[in-house]
Amino acid sequence: MDFAQQLVFWYGQNQRSLPWRNTKDPYRIWLSEIILQQTRVNQGLPYYQRFLEHFPKVGNLASASEQEVLALWQGLGYYSRARNLHAAAKIVQNEYGGVFPADYEKIKALPGIGPYTAAAIASFAFNLCHPVVDGNVIRFICRLEGIYEPVQSSLCRKKIEESLAGRIDRKEPGAFNQAIMEFGALACTPLHPLCRREPGACPFADVCHAFAHGAEAHLPVKEKKKPLPVWQLHYVLVFDRDDTVWLRKRGYDDLWRGMYDLPVLPQSPALDAAPVVCEADGISFVAHRTQVLSHRKLHFYFYKADAGAFGLKKYLEEQEDCLRVKKNSLSKYAFPISVRRFLKDLTIF
Repeated sequence: MDFAQQLVFWYGQNQRSLPWRNTKDPYRIWLSEIILQQTRVNQGLPYYQRFLEHFPKVGNLASASEQEVLALWQGLGYYSRARNLHAAAKIVQNEYGGVFPADYEKIKALPGIGPYTAAAIASFAFNLCHPVVDGNVIRFICRLEGIYEPVQSSLCRKKIEESLAGRIDRKEPGAFNQAIMEFGALACTPLHPLCRREPGACPFADVCHAFAHGAEAHLPVKEKKKPLPVWQLHYVLVFDRDDTVWLRKRGYDDLWRGMYDLPVLPQSPALDAAPVVCEADGISFVAHRTQVLSHRKLHFYFYKADAGAFGLKKYLEEQEDCLRVKKNSLSKYAFPISVRRFLKDLTIF
Protein backbone atom coordinates (compact mmCIF):
# COMPACT_ATOMS: atom_id res chain seq x y z
CA MET A 1 0.00 0.00 0.00
CA ASP A 2 1.16 3.54 -0.71
CA PHE A 3 1.09 6.33 1.90
CA ALA A 4 -2.50 7.43 1.24
CA GLN A 5 -3.81 3.86 1.30
CA GLN A 6 -2.00 3.08 4.56
CA LEU A 7 -3.33 6.27 6.11
CA VAL A 8 -6.95 5.66 5.10
CA PHE A 9 -6.71 2.01 6.19
CA TRP A 10 -5.46 3.12 9.64
CA TYR A 11 -8.31 5.64 9.79
CA GLY A 12 -10.86 2.94 9.05
CA GLN A 13 -9.57 0.94 11.99
CA ASN A 14 -9.15 3.77 14.50
CA GLN A 15 -11.43 6.72 13.73
CA ARG A 16 -13.62 8.26 16.40
CA SER A 17 -17.36 8.27 15.80
CA LEU A 18 -18.26 11.95 15.47
CA PRO A 19 -21.59 13.28 14.13
CA TRP A 20 -20.12 15.62 11.52
CA ARG A 21 -18.31 12.67 9.89
CA ASN A 22 -21.58 10.98 8.97
CA THR A 23 -22.78 13.73 6.65
CA LYS A 24 -21.96 15.49 3.42
CA ASP A 25 -24.03 18.51 4.45
CA PRO A 26 -21.64 21.48 4.06
CA TYR A 27 -23.56 23.48 6.69
CA ARG A 28 -22.98 20.85 9.37
CA ILE A 29 -19.36 20.34 8.33
CA TRP A 30 -18.73 24.10 8.36
CA LEU A 31 -20.39 24.48 11.76
CA SER A 32 -18.22 21.72 13.24
CA GLU A 33 -15.02 23.18 11.80
CA ILE A 34 -15.71 26.66 13.18
CA ILE A 35 -16.59 25.31 16.64
CA LEU A 36 -13.50 23.09 16.73
CA GLN A 37 -11.08 25.93 15.98
CA GLN A 38 -9.04 26.38 19.20
CA THR A 39 -11.42 23.91 20.89
CA ARG A 40 -11.10 20.27 21.96
CA VAL A 41 -13.59 17.80 20.47
CA ASN A 42 -15.14 16.84 23.81
CA GLN A 43 -15.68 20.51 24.64
CA GLY A 44 -17.03 21.43 21.21
CA LEU A 45 -19.45 18.51 20.74
CA PRO A 46 -22.26 19.81 23.01
CA TYR A 47 -22.02 23.25 21.36
CA TYR A 48 -22.33 21.63 17.94
CA GLN A 49 -25.43 19.76 19.07
CA ARG A 50 -27.01 22.85 20.65
CA PHE A 51 -26.39 24.96 17.55
CA LEU A 52 -28.09 22.35 15.35
CA GLU A 53 -31.04 22.18 17.75
CA HIS A 54 -31.51 25.95 17.58
CA PHE A 55 -30.42 26.46 13.96
CA PRO A 56 -30.96 23.21 11.98
CA LYS A 57 -30.44 24.99 8.65
CA VAL A 58 -28.23 27.85 7.52
CA GLY A 59 -31.34 29.99 7.05
CA ASN A 60 -32.24 29.61 10.72
CA LEU A 61 -28.78 30.82 11.72
CA ALA A 62 -28.91 33.69 9.24
CA SER A 63 -32.22 34.97 10.62
CA ALA A 64 -31.15 34.77 14.29
CA SER A 65 -30.10 37.83 16.25
CA GLU A 66 -26.48 38.37 17.20
CA GLN A 67 -27.43 38.02 20.89
CA GLU A 68 -28.97 34.59 20.25
CA VAL A 69 -25.79 33.42 18.54
CA LEU A 70 -23.44 34.86 21.17
CA ALA A 71 -25.55 33.46 24.01
CA LEU A 72 -25.23 29.94 22.57
CA TRP A 73 -21.50 30.46 22.05
CA GLN A 74 -20.82 31.46 25.70
CA GLY A 75 -17.94 29.47 27.16
CA LEU A 76 -16.14 28.71 23.89
CA GLY A 77 -14.19 31.97 23.74
CA TYR A 78 -12.75 33.57 20.60
CA TYR A 79 -16.11 35.24 20.03
CA SER A 80 -15.12 36.55 16.62
CA ARG A 81 -15.76 32.97 15.45
CA ALA A 82 -19.42 33.29 16.41
CA ARG A 83 -19.79 36.70 14.78
CA ASN A 84 -18.12 35.49 11.59
CA LEU A 85 -20.28 32.35 11.61
CA HIS A 86 -23.37 34.54 11.79
CA ALA A 87 -22.13 36.89 9.05
CA ALA A 88 -21.22 34.00 6.74
CA ALA A 89 -24.64 32.40 7.24
CA LYS A 90 -26.29 35.61 6.09
CA ILE A 91 -24.14 35.67 2.95
CA VAL A 92 -24.91 32.02 2.13
CA GLN A 93 -28.61 32.69 2.66
CA ASN A 94 -28.83 36.00 0.84
CA GLU A 95 -26.30 35.55 -1.98
CA TYR A 96 -26.46 31.79 -2.57
CA GLY A 97 -30.09 31.12 -1.74
CA GLY A 98 -29.22 29.11 1.34
CA VAL A 99 -27.09 26.67 -0.68
CA PHE A 100 -23.44 26.45 0.35
CA PRO A 101 -21.14 27.19 -2.63
CA ALA A 102 -19.34 24.13 -3.98
CA ASP A 103 -16.26 26.14 -4.89
CA TYR A 104 -13.07 26.44 -2.81
CA GLU A 105 -12.45 30.14 -3.55
CA LYS A 106 -16.05 31.12 -2.84
CA ILE A 107 -15.98 29.16 0.41
CA LYS A 108 -12.69 30.80 1.42
CA ALA A 109 -14.15 34.25 0.75
CA LEU A 110 -16.78 33.81 3.47
CA PRO A 111 -16.11 35.56 6.82
CA GLY A 112 -14.09 33.50 9.28
CA ILE A 113 -13.03 30.88 6.73
CA GLY A 114 -9.34 30.56 5.94
CA PRO A 115 -7.45 28.08 3.74
CA TYR A 116 -7.70 25.19 6.23
CA THR A 117 -11.46 25.50 6.86
CA ALA A 118 -12.16 26.03 3.15
CA ALA A 119 -10.15 22.91 2.28
CA ALA A 120 -11.98 20.89 4.93
CA ILE A 121 -15.43 21.93 3.71
CA ALA A 122 -14.49 21.57 0.03
CA SER A 123 -13.07 18.07 0.47
CA PHE A 124 -15.49 16.66 3.06
CA ALA A 125 -18.69 17.99 1.47
CA PHE A 126 -17.80 18.14 -2.23
CA ASN A 127 -14.74 15.84 -2.53
CA LEU A 128 -12.64 18.64 -4.02
CA CYS A 129 -8.89 18.05 -3.97
CA HIS A 130 -7.55 20.57 -1.46
CA PRO A 131 -5.23 19.30 1.32
CA VAL A 132 -6.01 20.40 4.88
CA VAL A 133 -3.26 21.90 7.03
CA ASP A 134 -4.17 22.10 10.71
CA GLY A 135 -2.02 21.76 13.81
CA ASN A 136 -2.26 17.97 13.84
CA VAL A 137 -1.25 17.73 10.19
CA ILE A 138 1.64 20.16 10.68
CA ARG A 139 3.04 18.10 13.56
CA PHE A 140 2.75 14.80 11.65
CA ILE A 141 4.32 16.08 8.42
CA CYS A 142 7.13 17.96 10.18
CA ARG A 143 8.10 14.77 11.99
CA LEU A 144 7.63 12.55 8.96
CA GLU A 145 9.65 14.76 6.60
CA GLY A 146 12.13 16.20 9.12
CA ILE A 147 11.10 19.83 8.64
CA TYR A 148 13.09 21.97 11.10
CA GLU A 149 11.98 25.42 9.99
CA PRO A 150 9.75 27.12 12.61
CA VAL A 151 6.09 26.28 12.06
CA GLN A 152 5.26 29.99 11.78
CA SER A 153 7.61 30.44 8.80
CA SER A 154 6.50 30.55 5.19
CA LEU A 155 9.18 28.00 4.26
CA CYS A 156 7.78 25.45 6.71
CA ARG A 157 4.31 26.01 5.31
CA LYS A 158 5.57 25.61 1.76
CA LYS A 159 7.32 22.32 2.54
CA ILE A 160 4.21 20.93 4.24
CA GLU A 161 1.98 21.92 1.33
CA GLU A 162 4.39 20.35 -1.17
CA SER A 163 4.46 17.13 0.84
CA LEU A 164 0.67 16.95 1.02
CA ALA A 165 0.25 17.78 -2.67
CA GLY A 166 2.38 14.75 -3.51
CA ARG A 167 0.65 12.43 -1.04
CA ILE A 168 -3.08 13.26 -1.16
CA ASP A 169 -5.44 10.72 -2.71
CA ARG A 170 -6.84 12.69 -5.64
CA LYS A 171 -9.79 10.34 -6.06
CA GLU A 172 -10.82 10.48 -2.38
CA PRO A 173 -9.35 13.69 -0.96
CA GLY A 174 -12.05 13.95 1.70
CA ALA A 175 -11.20 10.55 3.18
CA PHE A 176 -7.48 11.37 3.02
CA ASN A 177 -7.97 14.69 4.81
CA GLN A 178 -10.11 13.12 7.53
CA ALA A 179 -7.51 10.38 7.98
CA ILE A 180 -4.44 12.61 8.22
CA MET A 181 -6.06 14.93 10.78
CA GLU A 182 -7.19 11.96 12.86
CA PHE A 183 -3.73 10.40 12.70
CA GLY A 184 -2.19 13.58 14.05
CA ALA A 185 -4.85 13.85 16.76
CA LEU A 186 -4.70 10.24 17.98
CA ALA A 187 -1.38 8.74 16.90
CA CYS A 188 1.23 11.45 16.22
CA THR A 189 0.38 13.31 19.42
CA PRO A 190 2.48 16.14 20.89
CA LEU A 191 3.89 14.36 23.96
CA HIS A 192 3.42 10.61 23.57
CA PRO A 193 3.23 9.60 19.89
CA LEU A 194 2.13 6.10 18.97
CA CYS A 195 5.62 5.07 17.86
CA ARG A 196 6.89 5.46 21.44
CA ARG A 197 3.72 4.32 23.23
CA GLU A 198 3.40 1.10 21.25
CA PRO A 199 6.59 0.12 19.38
CA GLY A 200 5.76 -1.28 15.97
CA ALA A 201 2.21 0.14 15.96
CA CYS A 202 2.85 3.21 13.79
CA PRO A 203 2.49 2.31 10.09
CA PHE A 204 4.93 5.09 9.13
CA ALA A 205 7.73 4.53 11.67
CA ASP A 206 10.06 3.00 9.08
CA VAL A 207 9.90 6.12 6.87
CA CYS A 208 9.64 8.76 9.62
CA HIS A 209 12.57 11.13 10.12
CA ALA A 210 11.67 11.94 13.72
CA PHE A 211 11.41 8.27 14.70
CA ALA A 212 14.74 7.42 13.07
CA HIS A 213 16.51 10.32 14.81
CA GLY A 214 14.62 10.40 18.11
CA ALA A 215 13.40 13.89 17.29
CA GLU A 216 9.72 13.62 18.22
CA ALA A 217 10.12 16.01 21.14
CA HIS A 218 11.86 18.60 18.94
CA LEU A 219 9.44 18.63 16.04
CA PRO A 220 7.65 20.70 15.01
CA VAL A 221 9.90 23.63 15.88
CA LYS A 222 8.01 26.41 17.64
CA GLU A 223 9.30 29.85 18.41
CA LYS A 224 9.28 30.83 22.08
CA LYS A 225 6.19 32.70 23.10
CA LYS A 226 6.48 36.18 24.54
CA PRO A 227 5.05 36.71 28.03
CA LEU A 228 1.38 37.62 27.90
CA PRO A 229 0.39 41.15 28.87
CA VAL A 230 -1.73 41.30 32.03
CA TRP A 231 -4.96 43.29 32.35
CA GLN A 232 -6.79 44.05 35.58
CA LEU A 233 -10.57 44.56 35.25
CA HIS A 234 -12.59 45.97 38.17
CA TYR A 235 -16.31 45.22 37.91
CA VAL A 236 -19.08 46.21 40.28
CA LEU A 237 -22.37 44.33 40.55
CA VAL A 238 -24.95 47.02 41.32
CA PHE A 239 -28.40 46.10 42.65
CA ASP A 240 -31.23 48.55 42.08
CA ARG A 241 -34.92 48.71 42.90
CA ASP A 242 -37.50 46.29 41.49
CA ASP A 243 -35.07 43.35 41.64
CA THR A 244 -32.88 44.72 38.86
CA VAL A 245 -29.13 44.88 38.24
CA TRP A 246 -26.99 47.09 36.05
CA LEU A 247 -25.19 45.78 32.96
CA ARG A 248 -22.85 47.36 30.46
CA LYS A 249 -22.95 46.62 26.74
CA ARG A 250 -19.51 46.25 25.19
CA GLY A 251 -18.66 48.47 22.24
CA TYR A 252 -17.98 47.25 18.76
CA ASP A 253 -14.24 47.95 18.87
CA ASP A 254 -13.11 45.79 21.77
CA LEU A 255 -12.48 42.22 22.88
CA TRP A 256 -16.11 41.23 23.64
CA ARG A 257 -17.91 43.56 21.29
CA GLY A 258 -21.66 43.18 21.27
CA MET A 259 -21.67 41.20 24.52
CA TYR A 260 -22.55 42.34 28.04
CA ASP A 261 -20.55 42.59 31.24
CA LEU A 262 -20.80 44.65 34.44
CA PRO A 263 -20.12 48.34 34.96
CA VAL A 264 -16.58 49.23 35.97
CA LEU A 265 -15.86 50.94 39.26
CA PRO A 266 -16.01 54.75 39.06
CA GLN A 267 -12.44 55.98 38.65
CA SER A 268 -11.44 52.37 38.03
CA PRO A 269 -7.65 51.75 37.91
CA ALA A 270 -5.86 51.36 34.61
CA LEU A 271 -5.94 47.94 32.94
CA ASP A 272 -2.48 47.08 34.24
CA ALA A 273 -2.90 48.56 37.72
CA ALA A 274 -2.98 46.74 41.06
CA PRO A 275 -6.34 45.57 42.47
CA VAL A 276 -8.53 47.81 44.56
CA VAL A 277 -10.36 46.60 47.66
CA CYS A 278 -12.94 49.18 48.64
CA GLU A 279 -15.04 48.45 51.73
CA ALA A 280 -16.08 52.08 52.24
CA ASP A 281 -19.29 53.74 51.08
CA GLY A 282 -21.24 50.48 50.71
CA ILE A 283 -18.96 48.91 48.08
CA SER A 284 -17.49 45.52 49.04
CA PHE A 285 -14.96 43.27 47.35
CA VAL A 286 -16.47 39.86 46.48
CA ALA A 287 -14.24 37.73 44.28
CA HIS A 288 -11.18 37.46 42.07
CA ARG A 289 -11.13 35.43 38.86
CA THR A 290 -8.47 34.89 36.20
CA GLN A 291 -8.78 34.01 32.53
CA VAL A 292 -5.95 33.29 30.10
CA LEU A 293 -6.56 34.14 26.45
CA SER A 294 -4.25 33.56 23.53
CA HIS A 295 -2.98 37.13 23.63
CA ARG A 296 -3.38 38.29 27.25
CA LYS A 297 -4.02 37.25 30.83
CA LEU A 298 -7.00 38.82 32.56
CA HIS A 299 -7.57 39.42 36.26
CA PHE A 300 -11.19 40.14 37.17
CA TYR A 301 -11.92 41.85 40.49
CA PHE A 302 -15.61 41.80 41.37
CA TYR A 303 -17.32 44.17 43.81
CA LYS A 304 -20.91 44.44 45.00
CA ALA A 305 -22.94 47.52 45.90
CA ASP A 306 -26.41 49.03 46.13
CA ALA A 307 -27.30 51.68 43.58
CA GLY A 308 -27.43 54.35 46.28
CA ALA A 309 -23.89 53.73 47.45
CA PHE A 310 -21.08 56.10 46.49
CA GLY A 311 -23.34 57.97 44.04
CA LEU A 312 -23.37 54.92 41.77
CA LYS A 313 -26.88 55.36 40.41
CA LYS A 314 -26.18 58.84 39.03
CA TYR A 315 -22.88 57.66 37.65
CA LEU A 316 -24.48 54.68 35.88
CA GLU A 317 -27.37 56.67 34.48
CA GLU A 318 -24.85 58.99 32.83
CA GLN A 319 -23.11 56.11 31.03
CA GLU A 320 -24.53 55.56 27.55
CA ASP A 321 -23.50 51.89 27.54
CA CYS A 322 -25.11 50.98 30.90
CA LEU A 323 -28.65 49.68 31.37
CA ARG A 324 -30.87 48.21 34.09
CA VAL A 325 -32.31 44.73 33.55
CA LYS A 326 -34.45 42.36 35.58
CA LYS A 327 -32.47 39.62 37.27
CA ASN A 328 -34.78 36.96 35.84
CA SER A 329 -33.95 38.08 32.27
CA LEU A 330 -30.16 37.78 32.56
CA SER A 331 -30.07 34.42 30.78
CA LYS A 332 -30.99 36.22 27.54
CA TYR A 333 -27.73 38.17 27.53
CA ALA A 334 -24.32 36.95 26.34
CA PHE A 335 -21.52 37.48 28.87
CA PRO A 336 -17.78 36.77 28.88
CA ILE A 337 -17.41 33.42 30.62
CA SER A 338 -15.71 34.75 33.79
CA VAL A 339 -18.51 37.30 34.32
CA ARG A 340 -21.19 34.67 33.74
CA ARG A 341 -19.56 32.29 36.23
CA PHE A 342 -19.35 35.04 38.83
CA LEU A 343 -23.07 35.78 38.45
CA LYS A 344 -23.89 32.08 38.68
CA ASP A 345 -21.76 31.70 41.80
CA LEU A 346 -23.86 34.44 43.43
CA THR A 347 -27.01 32.62 42.20
CA ILE A 348 -27.99 35.73 40.26
CA PHE A 349 -29.13 33.52 37.38
